Amino acid sequence: MAKKKDPQEGAKKVNNPNVMGLRPEVLEQPITETLELNYMPYAMSVIVSRAIPEIDGFKPSHRKLLYTMYQMHLLGGNRTKSANVVGQTMKLNPHGDAAIYDTMVRLSRGYG
Repeated sequence: MAKKKDPQEGAKKVNNPNVMGLRPEVLEQPITETLELNYMPYAMSVIVSRAIPEIDGFKPSHRKLLYTMYQMHLLGGNRTKSANVVGQTMKLNPHGDAAIYDTMVRLSRGYG
């Protein structure tokens, strides 16, 4: 019968201090240090990827809304209730229906 390998035997050693391996470890760390390390990069990525419009002037939520309207064949002049558009857009957008409806109203009025 073959001898079983020790799980630690073939494990790769990583020198990155942020990678702790597969064992759950609790690190005692002041909350201010955690916020300094994690909050600013997250906030900047949200601002760059979602809040600031791209070169075409649209935010990702605007694109999702327009794509849904395109899929529903509404860009050619057909009409439907806004609740139908909001319901279909909820499949792409993880936010609530009020946020999608507000985005649709702002997009139709011309302010981002």
